[in-house]
Amino acid sequence: MLKKFSVKNFKNFREKLTLDFSKKRDYAFNQELIKNGLINKMLIYGPNNSGKSNLGAAIMDITTHLTDNYGVDNIIYAYYVNGNFVDNIVEFEYEFLLNDKKIIYSYKKDPREKLLSEELIENNNILFKYNYETNKFDNNIGEAQTIDISKRSNKDMSVLKYIYNNTLFWNENSAVKLLMEFVNNMLWFRSLRSNEFMGVMANREDMNDFVINNRLLSKFEQFLKDCGQNYKLCEISEGGRKIIGVKYKNYTARFDVVASTGTLSLWLFFYWMNRTDNISFVFLDEFDAFYHYELSTYILKYINNKTEFQSILTSHNTYLINNELMRPDCYAILKNGKILSFADSTNKTIRQAHNLEKMMLGGEFEV
Repeated sequence: MLKKFSVKNFKNFREKLTLDFSKKRDYAFNQELIKNGLINKMLIYGPNNSGKSNLGAAIMDITTHLTDNYGVDNIIYAYYVNGNFVDNIVEFEYEFLLNDKKIIYSYKKDPREKLLSEELIENNNILFKYNYETNKFDNNIGEAQTIDISKRSNKDMSVLKYIYNNTLFWNENSAVKLLMEFVNNMLWFRSLRSNEFMGVMANREDMNDFVINNRLLSKFEQFLKDCGQNYKLCEISEGGRKIIGVKYKNYTARFDVVASTGTLSLWLFFYWMNRTDNISFVFLDEFDAFYHYELSTYILKYINNKTEFQSILTSHNTYLINNELMRPDCYAILKNGKILSFADSTNKTIRQAHNLEKMMLGGEFEV
């Protein structure tokens, strides 16, 4: 799991911003949202332009150089460095808790997203350090003692990635192996513009093909019904391929044509939740942008029940601020380049009976 994340000088985060999943409280309710002593489910609020989407991009930056997974390549990483920078170096630090190992991976990049340095630490012991400007390499990774990083065909390639791809890690508990497996299964997605995603896989996949080829049509229909969307789904042929259709009394129509924007967003959500069983971390940006408040509640509960992966969701919907759904240390506010949980952004002792939404709207939580 991700224990702590810090970023500095990235987009609107000029000063160092730290998100600490270990800052949980001793609430007796909704304890299933905590896993291995860390916050496993988080819902972030913040004004427009506060950096909620930028936070997701910052956390997922690690996937852009450690994996070959698909990454959005348009506006997500445009203007990479903060526009008011003093030092044009962007700094990232990830602290993981994986198989009881504390693993810290940190690196620096320039405004072109090129790596300047990398460092990997396991339980306070430096496993490797590399400086891209001086080529200084400190290597204490047992299985990789004979690795020759000068053989990299692309000198900008991550040294950690090169080590992982060219070393046989026989120890399943290797810090390098644990880290790379976690990062390879991180996922970011949203449906505000289209099926934008980062992580998990290398290429886009047609969602019609996925549902039909994996015989998930009945499951998808039931999922939509559970969400209050009553469709009678079927397979139809068009242009020599099968796609999802909807049966009506007098005709059959293409699902992606007759479905509303909110229903299409549910299709995307269903796709990702069924795409892989190995997701380690999900950042779902403005997850309920097209949902009715009751549907937003259902989807939040759905995500919170998926305890096998860690998740961060962002929203503007204050209806979801409720101790019956989550808990004060799992809600957070992002504002002015800082992020704090509700529990840490007030001097009051919050109890289960408190109306969190009323407190939020009343300005009780400040960062």
